[in-house]
Amino acid sequence: MHSMSLLSRFMHSPSEIHFKVAKRILRCVKGTIGFGVLYKSSTNVMLIGFIDNDWAGLEEDMKSTSRQCFSIGSRVISWSSKKQDSVAKSKAKAQYIVASLAADQAVWFRKLMNDLKQPQIHPIELFCDNLFTIAIVKNPFLHGKTKHIKIKYHSIKEVVSEGEVQVLHCDSDDHITDIFTKGLHKCRFETLREKLGISSISVKEE
Repeated sequence: MHSMSLLSRFMHSPSEIHFKVAKRILRCVKGTIGFGVLYKSSTNVMLIGFIDNDWAGLEEDMKSTSRQCFSIGSRVISWSSKKQDSVAKSKAKAQYIVASLAADQAVWFRKLMNDLKQPQIHPIELFCDNLFTIAIVKNPFLHGKTKHIKIKYHSIKEVVSEGEVQVLHCDSDDHITDIFTKGLHKCRFETLREKLGISSISVKEE
């Protein structure tokens, strides 16, 4: 996803180096064509989410890329990597925008799980690695510092106060969304891929 996201920005004016990168991606796809997400029967139907961003990661316009994923148990069921509409002046603001969008997605998933007769009794946990973002969400007295953030992104405060979503801290090393927007070393890439629940055909057969 990360490689294709970068490459797609040059679709209208590709150079020779972009064709070489595309060829390399195709070789990677061919070598991992037997990989997929294996869903197993489990009593654990607790929905959790991970949120993150690469603050000002796009050098051409200094916009951030939001990334989020949701999983049931240890298997990912939804993931997204999307450039934000506006330039965030701080990492906390960029993360707050991601958290708000993920909260809306979490509420939708909550309703879907109810329709599937799998109600989420506890708040859906959203994990992020920015402590200030968590403080903004939980502390209404910090509202004065966030007036510059669009009103639509403050909806997360409502769903948190109503107990539908809970924002928790996690270490950056445990953040599985890094695989969507960062170029990673092979070892870390394979570790995060495994945490997403992606495995090869040989593992599935076992």
